[in-house]
Amino acid sequence: MMRRGLFFLNLSVFFLLFIPFARLSSTPQEVAQLQKPLEHQVTVTLKLIQVYVTDKKGNPVPDLKKEDFIVYDNGRAMTLTEFEKHILKAAAQKPEPQPAEEKILPTPLPAPGVMNRKFFLFFDFAFNSQKGVKKAKEAALHFIDTEIIPGDEVGLLSYSTLKGLSIHEYLTTNHKILREAVEGLTTKGIAGRAENFEEEYWRRAQENIPQDEGIIWQKKKTQLFWERQESKNQAQNFILKLTALAKALRYVPGQKQLILFSAGIVNSLIYGNLAGNPTGNKPGAQTEFDPGDYVLRTQHEEMLKELSAANCAFFTFDTREAAMVSSLFAYDSQTFEDRYRDLFTEGGVHQTPVNILKDDKITGHYSLSRLSNVTGGKYFSNIEEYRKNLDQLQNLTGSYYVLGYYIGGQLDGQHHKIKVDVKRKGVEVRAQSGYFNPKPFREYTDLEKQLHLFDLALSDTPLFQTPLAFSLSALSYAVGEGTRLEMLSKIPARVTEKFAGKKVELVALVFDENENLANLQRTEADLAKYRGMDVFCAFGAALQPGRYKCRLVIRDLESGTGAVASAWANVAKKAFVGLSLHSPLLLLPESSFAYLEAAAPKKKEATAWNDAYPFERALYSPLVGEAPQGTPKIFAVVPCSVTGLVQPSITLTAWLINSVSGERLPVLFSVLNKARKEDVEIQFLELPLNDVPPGKYLLYLHAEDAVSRAVSYAQTTFVIR
Repeated sequence: MMRRGLFFLNLSVFFLLFIPFARLSSTPQEVAQLQKPLEHQVTVTLKLIQVYVTDKKGNPVPDLKKEDFIVYDNGRAMTLTEFEKHILKAAAQKPEPQPAEEKILPTPLPAPGVMNRKFFLFFDFAFNSQKGVKKAKEAALHFIDTEIIPGDEVGLLSYSTLKGLSIHEYLTTNHKILREAVEGLTTKGIAGRAENFEEEYWRRAQENIPQDEGIIWQKKKTQLFWERQESKNQAQNFILKLTALAKALRYVPGQKQLILFSAGIVNSLIYGNLAGNPTGNKPGAQTEFDPGDYVLRTQHEEMLKELSAANCAFFTFDTREAAMVSSLFAYDSQTFEDRYRDLFTEGGVHQTPVNILKDDKITGHYSLSRLSNVTGGKYFSNIEEYRKNLDQLQNLTGSYYVLGYYIGGQLDGQHHKIKVDVKRKGVEVRAQSGYFNPKPFREYTDLEKQLHLFDLALSDTPLFQTPLAFSLSALSYAVGEGTRLEMLSKIPARVTEKFAGKKVELVALVFDENENLANLQRTEADLAKYRGMDVFCAFGAALQPGRYKCRLVIRDLESGTGAVASAWANVAKKAFVGLSLHSPLLLLPESSFAYLEAAAPKKKEATAWNDAYPFERALYSPLVGEAPQGTPKIFAVVPCSVTGLVQPSITLTAWLINSVSGERLPVLFSVLNKARKEDVEIQFLELPLNDVPPGKYLLYLHAEDAVSRAVSYAQTTFVIR
């Protein structure tokens, strides 16, 4: 099984999963073009921002009210309409009791609800060590187990030289699957420490090299030069990936707290260094001066700017084994493992001074601390003290206010500066520096589109938009080899009319009970000519027995408009001998669908769903979701395997069970037809609904063989409007 977020790491791999449609058919009247909607609409958007307020000692200030805040948007004072206060018990340090959480909502929120804390655990494999990553995993698991609370949205990122930036888990409140994702991280992505090369380079630069060893040193120096260039290339890739991530996270609302476990980019690679004897008046004296790398420096500053603008606060945990403390074995390694450190000469033993405290200029300390300072986070120097440091992080992020005001909903991608003032004196205010208006979807980068898809596919409450909703149901059957699940969906006219673009993608996902991705299929279609019509689509997959969560995501690749449908399904074990009743397919006595479905299974032994559930499409349509008001009757296709039974005689019994009241209603159905295909008997039933009141129902079917007395059952749900 794959982690559900990890499957999306590489878009190029993702698009290889393209599954062409076998057919897209409809009646002539169904393909009538509808008038396009207005492209320019005036909208208003509720803007929510998080604000952290502390006293001079760094303790949260929990008793502020809405009128204590003044918010400026591009210099204009805004009228606050929403106010929420979150005082989490883990962050409350004062002795007097504080409420766990207080909410004051002068006006009802239309949709967004509570703005939760958002964290990303970020593992850096490129600038790290085996020991550093091991300790980082301990810290991350401790954070998950003791610091986060229900409702916190947490994601998991990593960076490695070979794989680049990987999104293992998108923002989720399911902390169990997040923990499993962290436990599953390996250290295979570690490519070695640039700091080792840099330390060697600058240590050599300040040594007195004997003249007869000059040739050897020059060869070593040339080797170190090219190793150093490779380190710069790694640093540049890391910087550019973080810059792209910052731009993609612009549109995720609220403050994002990124917990970075890294040893950092070596400072001298970016900003240069000076080492050695500047006068050079002694034989063999070496002087090295590096002004830094202009390109890296410019890109690094741009990265910091973008992260700040995207409201990404970095809490950096330095994973160096000896961060900010002396390296106990540095003296020995530099003295006895290096023949140029101690030299036996005619005049005795010559020894160059050794500083066992590493120079911060040739470590990642400065790049990590600067990253935290500029983005509003905090640098923690000793990974060994992660428990104390994570408690401090909790104190800094645990108590906050949410302020809301309405703005125009322009799709111009412009940046708005935010300033938050508090009328009370002696407090420190930390809030997001601004936000970006949404921009047209066609201008999204690949990474932005990737996060946009994650949001639709993996989030129960997507952040980028409130997607359209439609119905999804599932069939489970075991006809032929193995067990299969078929997802059936009705995309109603109110949804298809929103997809104005000619390029629309459909992504079908199946997750097991542990939220692991069990199957994914993707295809593209032109839904523009079907705007305003009902479209039926189907996706099938061979799955092991178990309970699954199904999700179908539709996204307009031109506008970004999204729609999502979800359903739960049970795949039963295949009965090798005896009676096995499969999921019933419900039908309506109408034909108004345009059919859109994946090609039949490639394996000859696999049976397509429409072979296991035959019906006349000119007379009937699958019932997915609600039966229209006043529907007098529905129909059902019920396949039943009779493996190993001699001349079986199957009797069906049916009940409707109200999902709210539990009331059980017998169903007096009629068997209109029976058919036999090898070891599968298919019955076609008519079920009257005249006396059934509106509501959500479970249709329960029981089958019994009169000869062998073998029994089986199946069920499905539907709604009577």
